[in-house]
Amino acid sequence: MSRQIFVVALFIFVIFNLPTQNALASCSGDQPFYGASSASYTPKGNFSSKPEPEDIENVEKQALLAAWNKYISTCMDKGRMQEYLSRGSEILGNLDSYILDKKLSHKVDKKTKTVNAEALLTVNQSLIDGLFTRASGGGDGDGAYMVWIFAAKQASYTAGGDVTTYDADVKKEANARSLNSVEIVSAQDDTSEIESTLVEENSSSSSSGQTTQRGKETTSVIRDYEIISTADFSTKMSSVLALANFEPIEYVDLVNECGGEEPDVVEEELAMNGKMSRETRKSVITAARDCDIEYLAIGTIDINQPQQSGVEGYNVILSINGEVLSLAKRLPKKVAAIGPVQAQAGGPEDNTAVRNALHLAGDATANEIVSRLNAKGVN
Repeated sequence: MSRQIFVVALFIFVIFNLPTQNALASCSGDQPFYGASSASYTPKGNFSSKPEPEDIENVEKQALLAAWNKYISTCMDKGRMQEYLSRGSEILGNLDSYILDKKLSHKVDKKTKTVNAEALLTVNQSLIDGLFTRASGGGDGDGAYMVWIFAAKQASYTAGGDVTTYDADVKKEANARSLNSVEIVSAQDDTSEIESTLVEENSSSSSSGQTTQRGKETTSVIRDYEIISTADFSTKMSSVLALANFEPIEYVDLVNECGGEEPDVVEEELAMNGKMSRETRKSVITAARDCDIEYLAIGTIDINQPQQSGVEGYNVILSINGEVLSLAKRLPKKVAAIGPVQAQAGGPEDNTAVRNALHLAGDATANEIVSRLNAKGVN
């Protein structure tokens, strides 16, 4: 039985790790997690080599806990992990409520008096998500207002770097001397002096040299970028934040009501420079305060060139970095640093792969923001 559980776990693990759409620290609802444990036992009596039932039960519980720990280490990002640490005892005390299915098996080694147990479980991911978003935002139906500005740039041209290897510089020196008979030769080093008389003709030679390795010169990869739309990213961000009881506000709506720098200007500065200019940042923050915005999320999205994939047309990888500012006081306070959050996705066409990756990135980024704010208790 234990061998069967292990084979099933390995087989399904391979299936779920094929290079299809995925985001880091993101797991599917029916993904299995495997755990194992072992412990020694004391036989029930003098004439028995079997363990007590509670010995078996305890080892199986430890195997189940090992499988659960595998789940949290695989599927929880940093923000969600912070939330979990504050509520872990609550979850572990009612663990079966968060498990969709579990399989347990054990094997007793009577010679070594050891019980070996294995566990395979699937987690109710929707219930876990609901648990961690239950107290987000305002919690009273009128959540905290949040605006985000994430600008994306995609590599439109990539030229690989060149590597030039230089030959080593070699310097050689040589000298030779012939000694006739009866010539006295002296040689001295730091510790002794030797004098000898040569009776016959001899010749001696010596050589020395120095080799300098000049190494390699590498030319950096050259990339050209273009700014692309983040509509798919923003749509998913808005959906996740709304479910977490925040009130998501589009930046363009903020500009329409309270002013601030134009979206195109902000996006270009963020995408191409990695940050806003001092004047632009001040304009954005001032407008957000005028509209009573409580949180402002700012970030960048770097997308590589889609590559052809043998699995599904094209494959693309992107990376997100950002920060969340609280505008409650005179000086903006950074309450969360996001990233790098990475996402990988595929699609039949290159633009489809990019849109799928942006959708996954929006989901991962929004959940990370929610988790970070919940963990810090600033919601």
